[in-house]
Amino acid sequence: MLSVLNRKALILIALLSLPFTSVLADIQPRSASLNYSQKSLSNAGNPAAAALIVERKDPHVVTGGLIELGIGLEYGDLDDLFEKINEFAKEHRPPDDGDDGTDRPPAPENPIRDYTWEDLFQEYPELEDRLDIIKEKVTNASAIAALIAAEGYGKAEITSEASFVLNENLYGGTLLMGMAYKGNAKTVGIFQDIDFDSEQAKSALSTIPDFSPNDPLQELDLSGGITLYYNPANRKIKFTIDNDSFLLVKSTRTAQFSLSYSKKAQEFEQGSLYWGVKPSFYRVGLTNVSTRLGDVSDAEALLQDIKDADYIYKYGFDFDLGLVWAAPHYQLGASLTNAIERTYKYPEIDRTDFRSLDVIKQLDHHEEFTMQRQVKLEAGIFTEDRHWSLHAELDANPVEDPMRDRYQWFTLTAGYAADSWWLPSARFGMSRNLAGTKLGYLNAGITFMKFINLDVATTLDKVHLDGRDIMRGANIRLGVQFDY
Repeated sequence: MLSVLNRKALILIALLSLPFTSVLADIQPRSASLNYSQKSLSNAGNPAAAALIVERKDPHVVTGGLIELGIGLEYGDLDDLFEKINEFAKEHRPPDDGDDGTDRPPAPENPIRDYTWEDLFQEYPELEDRLDIIKEKVTNASAIAALIAAEGYGKAEITSEASFVLNENLYGGTLLMGMAYKGNAKTVGIFQDIDFDSEQAKSALSTIPDFSPNDPLQELDLSGGITLYYNPANRKIKFTIDNDSFLLVKSTRTAQFSLSYSKKAQEFEQGSLYWGVKPSFYRVGLTNVSTRLGDVSDAEALLQDIKDADYIYKYGFDFDLGLVWAAPHYQLGASLTNAIERTYKYPEIDRTDFRSLDVIKQLDHHEEFTMQRQVKLEAGIFTEDRHWSLHAELDANPVEDPMRDRYQWFTLTAGYAADSWWLPSARFGMSRNLAGTKLGYLNAGITFMKFINLDVATTLDKVHLDGRDIMRGANIRLGVQFDY
């Protein structure tokens, strides 16, 4: 289903840059897969819920442990992304040696080819009219740059997780060990605005009639880093833009090890209150590579550069807290993740050649990320035997992921949990990012033979890439749960 371009540009960047998730999920929330009981025994669930699930010992719940692998892709809302990047990058490169310029001024009858400056002079005898053409090209270039910066991204995510119940009655509570490994990668366009001076451009254009056919290729400075290459011999032209705009590829590898302890705090007539705490240790690897647009010959080739980039590794510690109120037919929960909020820095990019303060400011924004504190709320209703359920989860506040993208997920999932090994359990729901991209996903999953979980999710939004319409976002997760 995915095109060759998609595989090279995104799956390749993920698989090659990550050796091979909870706390850093950004492409589709981890909570969208599995049912409530399964999530409670995973590394991503409410830290208070494991004791509750172990205590219930429902026949349809396997309470030993869980292993899961997943992969996800997401694109910005920009058709023909890589073609636009390549086209824009071409305008940042001067003609090669021996190149007399191949671009020609546009015309209504023939907008790209077979139109010379002589035709332009006949159609636009006034200098001001010729200047308008330059202005229009600058405006179009700025608009494309802004569009690429806002929507021109491609993201890849790989996750793996393993959780094991170590002790079901440790001082009256449950001890859960979790391990997770996650990789993220993203391409980011950082663009400098074009500061166009009409008077300087007008002055440079006015020299064109003075050149004879025997003169060499001319470089005319039109201001704002815009150069017009003019060949008097055939009156062909080429526009180029020379500024600090560049493409940035970022990648992270995050290993997490956690021990979660949960226990019943108090039992009441109406229900029971559980609490939990989950300290986590992290090993975070970060790398990035950058290429000026004038040096980009192929947007896909840039993504391969991340394969050979060096990662810097940092160690960190954080912890999560959770509460769950459990009644016979409903549950309420709240948790706090990343209570300490550690910050991690990417390798510093050489800024020697950068002149634009705006570009440097954008670069500052992408050179670090913080595992931000987040409050998660949840509520579920169940039938008496808890075979049928409806569960809702909400991130109470938006946070940023390692790629500096904002997310705040809301998820609603309905499910059926079967007791027997031959009748599959099933779940279906939706999730939406209330911040950042505002993308919505449909998610569905089954548990068959009581042990194997398969979950898929996809957006309804599409984007046009490599001649095909594909979903803007999709991911798949495969896992196995077990007792021992």
